[in-house]
Amino acid sequence: MGRRTGSEPARASTPVISAAKPAGETVRGSRQHVSMSHSAADRTSSSHRMWLESPRLDKLSERLARSILSDIVVGEMQVGDMLPSEAVMMEGYGVGRNSVREALRILEIHGLIKIKPGPRGGPVVARVSSGDLARSVSLFFHALGATFGDLLNARLVIEPLMARLAAETITPESKEALSASLTRHDEAATHEEEWMPASAGFHVTVNGLSGNPVLDLMSQALIQIYVERTPLQFPADQSDEVRRVHHRIAKAIIAGDSDLAESRMRRHIESQVARARRSQPELLDELIDWQ
Repeated sequence: MGRRTGSEPARASTPVISAAKPAGETVRGSRQHVSMSHSAADRTSSSHRMWLESPRLDKLSERLARSILSDIVVGEMQVGDMLPSEAVMMEGYGVGRNSVREALRILEIHGLIKIKPGPRGGPVVARVSSGDLARSVSLFFHALGATFGDLLNARLVIEPLMARLAAETITPESKEALSASLTRHDEAATHEEEWMPASAGFHVTVNGLSGNPVLDLMSQALIQIYVERTPLQFPADQSDEVRRVHHRIAKAIIAGDSDLAESRMRRHIESQVARARRSQPELLDELIDWQ
C-alpha cells in the first residue's frame, strides 16, 4: 500500500473477503489474508515512559481493521477502489454492523480509506499520505517529550542516507524529477510565501528517489512536522545560498557520487541546525505538539 501513490480512476474491485461462514464476533481472514500478529512496532522500548508499554487486549474492531487493510494490500487494490459493502463485510468476516463501521472508522482516522458520500458511496481506498503519518507520530512524539532538536537530529541521521541511496539508484526518470524540483525551487526564490514549500519539496524529492518507502514516508512526515512549526525559517534573503547548496547536492546525486551526495546533505542539515540555534534557540528545546 505504501507504493500506491498514483491517482488511477476508481474501478469496481473484486472483493477479497473469504466465503461466508456462520456469523460470529470473530474476525475471519480472506482467502489470501496474512495472519495477524503483534508487530514489534506495537511495543516501545522507552523505559522512561512505562505507561506507553502497558499491555492491552486488541478490540475486535482493531483486529477487523487489520484484516481489512491486509485484504486491501494483498488484493493490490488501488487508490479510488471501492471496498465491499457493509453487508458483504459482515457476512465475509462474520461480524456485526457496529464492528464493521468501527473498523472502517479506524482506517479512516489513519487516512487509509475515505468514506464516499451519496447513494453510490461507501469506503474507498485512499492514497498513503505523509501528512496522516505526521499527525499520528506527532502525538507520540509529544507524549514522549520529544523536541524539535530531537527531530532535527533525526533528520541529520536519515536524510544524508537518503541522498546516498538516491545517488546509488539514479535513473533518467529520477534525474528529471530532481531537475523539476530544482526549477520549482529557483522560481520560488523571490517569493517568501513559496520559499519554504519549495525548499522542503527538494528534500522530499531526494528522499523519494531513495527507493526505500519506509524511510521515504518517515522522512516526509518529519519534514512536514518541522515545516508546520517553522513556515518562515528560510526568508528570501537567504534563498540564494540554500539554493546553491541544493544544486550541489543534486549534482552529486545525478553524477551517482553517493559519498559526495551523503556528505553534502549532512553538511546542509548541520547548517540548518546551526541556523536554528542562532535564530531560534528556544525552538530546539520546544516540545513537538500534536498536529
